[in-house]
Amino acid sequence: MAWIASLALALLASTFTPGALAREVDTWRFDPVHTQVVLFADHLGLSHGVGRMKVRGGLLHFDAADWSRARVDVVVDVGSLDMGDAKWTETVLSAQFLDAPRWPEARYTSISVEKTGPDRGVVHGTLELRGVRQPVALDITFNRVARDPYAFKTKAGFTARATLDRFAFGMDRYRDVVAGDVELRIEVEAIRDPHADNGDSADAIQEH
Repeated sequence: MAWIASLALALLASTFTPGALAREVDTWRFDPVHTQVVLFADHLGLSHGVGRMKVRGGLLHFDAADWSRARVDVVVDVGSLDMGDAKWTETVLSAQFLDAPRWPEARYTSISVEKTGPDRGVVHGTLELRGVRQPVALDITFNRVARDPYAFKTKAGFTARATLDRFAFGMDRYRDVVAGDVELRIEVEAIRDPHADNGDSADAIQEH
């Protein structure tokens, strides 16, 4: 009968692999209505100009119990920028800065996520902006997961902050007017959607 026990153990070992026992990571698609990118740029040392952009699409893979497997891939609609003034918006969207007619989108893809506290972490990733790819780290706060009683959806909320060097992305005009460092604040609501991940996370949200 020993051979029967050995066979049973072998079958169990082949069936219950570490991967099979691993908890599946939830898939979330960005809610473009409640997700915004806000930027702050120093103007002559007098004030910080404020602009807002919308997210076009993307996916987040996140499990609050295991941040190590989190991933994010998101596309930002650069052309949606609003600086609060039509002329100033036109200038920032022009080739002098963002060159939005040529590069209408920016894309951020994570490489790894590091948990630094109960609800805090750092996303290490790459930002492609204006045809240039640069590493960018996002300091994130996980707000909570909750049911949206109006959308009838389960959502995850995050706040993220980062600082970009505009010169590193080829925006080197008007150095004496606008500082190189641009602060970002990103407010995110993502909708849990197990059917959203169809291979290309940037396109997935646009199909829902």
